[in-house]
Amino acid sequence: MDHVTVQGTDKEIKAALLDVNLPNLLLSMYCITGDRTWIAEDQAPAPVLAPEGSLFPDDTGGYSDAQAQAIRASAAAVLMALRDGERSPGPVPEPEQFRELLEYGMGEEVTSGYANMLLEETGLIDRDQNWLPVMGCSDAARRANFEVLIIGAGMSGLGMAAKLKRAGISFTIIERNDQVGGTWYENRYPDCGVDTPNHFYSYSFHRNPDWSGYFSKRDELFAYFDRCADEFGVRDQILFETEVTRLQYDEINQSWQVHLERGDGETEVRTANAVVSAVGQLNQPSMPDIPGLEDFEGDQWHSARWRAKDLAGLKVGVIGTGCSCVQLLPKTADQAEHTRVYQRTPHWVAPSRDYYRAVEPGLIWALKHIPFYAEFHRARMILVFADRSWPAVVGDPAWEDQSLSMNEANHGMREALTAFMRESLGPKQDYLEHCVPKFPVWGKRLIVDNGWYETLAREDVSLETDGIECVTATGIQTSTGEHHELDVIIHATGFKANHFLMPMEVIGRGGQTLGSAWGNAPSAYKGSHMPGFPNLFCLYGPNTNIVHGGSIIYQIECQIHYVMQCLALMFEKSLDALDVRAEANANYNEDVQARSANLAWGHPNVQSWYKNSDGQVINNSPFSLQEFWEVTHDITPEDFELLHAGSNAASD
Repeated sequence: MDHVTVQGTDKEIKAALLDVNLPNLLLSMYCITGDRTWIAEDQAPAPVLAPEGSLFPDDTGGYSDAQAQAIRASAAAVLMALRDGERSPGPVPEPEQFRELLEYGMGEEVTSGYANMLLEETGLIDRDQNWLPVMGCSDAARRANFEVLIIGAGMSGLGMAAKLKRAGISFTIIERNDQVGGTWYENRYPDCGVDTPNHFYSYSFHRNPDWSGYFSKRDELFAYFDRCADEFGVRDQILFETEVTRLQYDEINQSWQVHLERGDGETEVRTANAVVSAVGQLNQPSMPDIPGLEDFEGDQWHSARWRAKDLAGLKVGVIGTGCSCVQLLPKTADQAEHTRVYQRTPHWVAPSRDYYRAVEPGLIWALKHIPFYAEFHRARMILVFADRSWPAVVGDPAWEDQSLSMNEANHGMREALTAFMRESLGPKQDYLEHCVPKFPVWGKRLIVDNGWYETLAREDVSLETDGIECVTATGIQTSTGEHHELDVIIHATGFKANHFLMPMEVIGRGGQTLGSAWGNAPSAYKGSHMPGFPNLFCLYGPNTNIVHGGSIIYQIECQIHYVMQCLALMFEKSLDALDVRAEANANYNEDVQARSANLAWGHPNVQSWYKNSDGQVINNSPFSLQEFWEVTHDITPEDFELLHAGSNAASD
């Protein structure tokens, strides 16, 4: 748990408490004082329920003004005593006690498994203790000489580097850009930001109490990761403006030959004991295959390669209606003379009262200065915004209409979102039939509304649902023969998400290439390992993307934890390499595909980048957040070949 101290005058403390969540405050006060009157049954918060017509729950506790005033007054007295040195915070709650506190604060059942996960995710328990003692007992010189090469200095690569540094393992990060940040460095389109509450979209071991908004934008996100590079002390170990072109496994020395190309054209070959791919899934922009694209005489660009062009008085076409388009459209339309949005398939878009909401000063103060508050804040956010939606994504075989929804809860979300859509479209009710998806809610990631439908309803915005026949020198011609004159075309067409480590050439044991091993169906054991490619680990690899809610940083941290345990096993047993057994990989991925087929994103009506051309889900995780934590929390040594340098033979 982060060390916090109470600061501020009596007046400042009382003012700050006006902005805090009262259930979280009660739990914090109990942990500080040990006084059970703070969690008395007669002042228990109301259950976290979604108000009628709303998709997002009310988590205020349901207290009357008088109750709220009394709670804040008593809490202020405790905090002033802490400030003045008249008391000290209590100990970290034990697991079962923590579970009971969460149940009290949420007004609903919390399982022991979920509570154990949250103890680590909040930092109340150091998750690194699973592998750190093993590292501490291993040969320090060997750790220092064991070289890990990380590909990418985005959120995954920086997180991996932080843990390697803590373990005392030598590493180098290879980054193609001239800055850290990955996607938050490259994407700069208008209103670019997260659709995950920001206090969850940050490292569990390096939280940021200073987010300005509940859903912060690109500049603030990039600044966070840029600071992390310095605060983790890893910037000096990053080789910028350099790309990995080839990885080739050396079976004699059980190491990787890593071929690098610098921005100036210079090449280099480095040797690494292990390689961690942290390139992500959303790093290679995908341009649409439309006839005549090269003939367009106006300006055109992909949303991930945004150009700062004045759009005033121009006719703009935006191809695609995914998250990037939804985010960039309102501000683009505010500039352009007229904007046409070319839609292939619609997406589900959900309202959020907090999307543009600024974080209250009192909450920022509480996150910094109230012991245990930041931990309960993060735990509550995960409970409310993550796996709470999981029951709605799992198919119910008894559900009557499985063509459009998965179960009763999923159908209810469909009805609520359709009603929101109808209300928001205003005078353009004729758009409704084109905006309601013909697949279940959560079949694709739910997009958080930023005024999307209100923008579509504007007179200077048109939704085009006829297919694009071709691009001409002056615009776009649709399948009906209609021609739209355009000055600018913006391609909000996503990424080559299924190409995982491409365009790198990866050659493993026996000369096998990763491309041939994968074919059309990339897969990996626990999203990280591929048989025949020892000591090559993927972060955000096949079947690790999340759809139903949560934070990709959470998924990444689970995987980093798993990789660190693999490295710890190698040091513990004096191994040079681990290679996952083909049988273990096959069994794991059979389970992945069986689960995926019964989830919303595996539904036959869903056509998305989540699937390959055969309809197989290859990007998304089939696990809830708790399940993925369980899957990656511990390793099974029996699932690996244990390799030593100088021999291809495995040891027991």
